[in-house]
Amino acid sequence: MPQMRKGDTMQALIGNAPNMHEFTATLRDAKKAAEETNLRLQQALELVRSVPGNATEVREAEPAKTPPARGPPVEPGPLTTAELAAAMGITQGTIRRRLCETGSYFGVVPIKLASGRLLWPADSLERLTRSGGAK
Repeated sequence: MPQMRKGDTMQALIGNAPNMHEFTATLRDAKKAAEETNLRLQQALELVRSVPGNATEVREAEPAKTPPARGPPVEPGPLTTAELAAAMGITQGTIRRRLCETGSYFGVVPIKLASGRLLWPADSLERLTRSGGAK
Protein backbone atom coordinates (compact mmCIF):
# COMPACT_ATOMS: atom_id res chain seq x y z
CA MET A 1 0.00 0.00 0.00
CA PRO A 2 1.54 3.35 -1.01
CA GLN A 3 2.13 5.88 1.72
CA MET A 4 -0.24 8.87 1.66
CA ARG A 5 0.91 12.46 1.95
CA LYS A 6 -0.92 15.31 3.64
CA GLY A 7 -4.02 16.22 1.73
CA ASP A 8 -4.22 12.82 0.02
CA THR A 9 -6.89 11.65 2.47
CA MET A 10 -9.15 14.60 1.68
CA GLN A 11 -8.51 14.19 -2.02
CA ALA A 12 -9.38 10.49 -1.75
CA LEU A 13 -12.66 11.36 -0.03
CA ILE A 14 -13.51 14.07 -2.52
CA GLY A 15 -12.49 11.93 -5.46
CA ASN A 16 -14.81 9.13 -4.32
CA ALA A 17 -17.77 11.47 -3.90
CA PRO A 18 -20.26 11.18 -6.77
CA ASN A 19 -20.88 14.89 -6.68
CA MET A 20 -18.76 17.60 -5.11
CA HIS A 21 -21.85 19.60 -4.13
CA GLU A 22 -23.35 16.61 -2.30
CA PHE A 23 -20.09 16.05 -0.43
CA THR A 24 -19.88 19.70 0.63
CA ALA A 25 -23.54 19.69 1.71
CA THR A 26 -23.00 16.54 3.75
CA LEU A 27 -20.02 18.12 5.54
CA ARG A 28 -22.05 21.29 6.26
CA ASP A 29 -24.94 19.21 7.64
CA ALA A 30 -22.58 17.20 9.84
CA LYS A 31 -20.93 20.36 11.16
CA LYS A 32 -24.32 21.95 11.91
CA ALA A 33 -25.54 18.81 13.72
CA ALA A 34 -22.33 18.67 15.79
CA GLU A 35 -22.70 22.35 16.77
CA GLU A 36 -26.35 21.84 17.78
CA THR A 37 -25.45 18.78 19.85
CA ASN A 38 -22.62 20.66 21.53
CA LEU A 39 -24.97 23.55 22.37
CA ARG A 40 -27.56 21.18 23.88
CA LEU A 41 -24.89 19.44 25.94
CA GLN A 42 -23.64 22.77 27.30
CA GLN A 43 -27.20 23.81 28.21
CA ALA A 44 -27.81 20.50 29.97
CA LEU A 45 -24.54 20.82 31.91
CA GLU A 46 -25.45 24.35 33.03
CA LEU A 47 -28.84 23.10 34.16
CA VAL A 48 -27.28 20.26 36.17
CA ARG A 49 -24.76 22.61 37.77
CA SER A 50 -27.50 25.04 38.79
CA VAL A 51 -29.35 22.42 40.88
CA PRO A 52 -28.13 22.36 44.51
CA GLY A 53 -26.89 18.95 45.66
CA ASN A 54 -26.62 17.70 42.09
CA ALA A 55 -24.98 14.46 41.05
CA THR A 56 -21.71 16.19 40.10
CA GLU A 57 -20.98 16.98 43.75
CA VAL A 58 -19.31 14.33 45.87
CA ARG A 59 -21.51 13.20 48.72
CA GLU A 60 -20.78 10.94 51.66
CA ALA A 61 -22.17 7.48 51.21
CA GLU A 62 -25.08 6.72 53.46
CA PRO A 63 -24.88 3.46 55.37
CA ALA A 64 -27.11 0.73 54.03
CA LYS A 65 -30.36 0.44 55.91
CA THR A 66 -31.30 -3.05 56.95
CA PRO A 67 -34.96 -3.86 56.66
CA PRO A 68 -36.83 -4.57 59.90
CA ALA A 69 -37.00 -8.22 60.89
CA ARG A 70 -40.26 -9.98 60.22
CA GLY A 71 -41.71 -12.92 62.07
CA PRO A 72 -40.44 -14.63 65.20
CA PRO A 73 -36.79 -14.27 66.20
CA VAL A 74 -34.50 -16.67 64.40
CA GLU A 75 -32.64 -19.13 66.58
CA PRO A 76 -28.91 -19.16 65.87
CA GLY A 77 -27.83 -22.25 63.96
CA PRO A 78 -24.80 -24.42 64.49
CA LEU A 79 -21.38 -22.83 64.16
CA THR A 80 -18.58 -23.86 61.86
CA THR A 81 -15.13 -24.41 63.32
CA ALA A 82 -13.99 -21.15 61.70
CA GLU A 83 -16.86 -19.18 63.27
CA LEU A 84 -16.27 -20.69 66.71
CA ALA A 85 -12.53 -20.03 66.52
CA ALA A 86 -13.04 -16.43 65.40
CA ALA A 87 -15.54 -15.77 68.18
CA MET A 88 -13.13 -17.14 70.77
CA GLY A 89 -10.05 -15.44 69.33
CA ILE A 90 -8.13 -18.67 68.67
CA THR A 91 -7.16 -20.63 65.57
CA GLN A 92 -9.16 -23.45 64.04
CA GLY A 93 -6.16 -25.71 64.54
CA THR A 94 -6.33 -25.23 68.32
CA ILE A 95 -9.92 -26.46 68.37
CA ARG A 96 -9.23 -29.38 66.02
CA ARG A 97 -6.12 -30.47 67.94
CA ARG A 98 -7.98 -30.54 71.29
CA LEU A 99 -10.88 -32.40 69.66
CA CYS A 100 -8.50 -34.97 68.17
CA GLU A 101 -6.64 -35.49 71.45
CA THR A 102 -9.63 -35.66 73.85
CA GLY A 103 -12.72 -36.30 71.70
CA SER A 104 -14.27 -32.93 72.61
CA TYR A 105 -13.33 -29.31 72.98
CA PHE A 106 -13.63 -28.78 76.73
CA GLY A 107 -16.77 -30.88 76.88
CA VAL A 108 -18.41 -29.63 73.70
CA VAL A 109 -18.77 -32.30 71.00
CA PRO A 110 -19.42 -31.24 67.40
CA ILE A 111 -21.51 -32.98 64.76
CA LYS A 112 -19.32 -34.41 62.00
CA LEU A 113 -20.82 -34.13 58.54
CA ALA A 114 -20.27 -36.67 55.75
CA SER A 115 -18.02 -34.11 54.06
CA GLY A 116 -15.76 -34.10 57.14
CA ARG A 117 -16.76 -30.61 58.24
CA LEU A 118 -17.61 -30.01 61.88
CA LEU A 119 -20.69 -28.19 63.12
CA TRP A 120 -20.65 -27.01 66.71
CA PRO A 121 -23.88 -26.59 68.72
CA ALA A 122 -25.32 -23.06 68.66
CA ASP A 123 -24.84 -22.71 72.44
CA SER A 124 -21.23 -23.94 72.38
CA LEU A 125 -19.78 -20.43 72.54
CA GLU A 126 -21.90 -19.65 75.59
CA ARG A 127 -20.96 -22.96 77.24
CA LEU A 128 -17.25 -22.37 76.62
CA THR A 129 -17.13 -18.75 77.76
CA ARG A 130 -19.44 -18.64 80.76
CA SER A 131 -17.81 -18.03 84.13
CA GLY A 132 -16.96 -21.07 86.19
CA GLY A 133 -15.58 -23.00 83.21
CA ALA A 134 -17.14 -25.69 81.08
CA LYS A 135 -18.69 -28.79 82.60
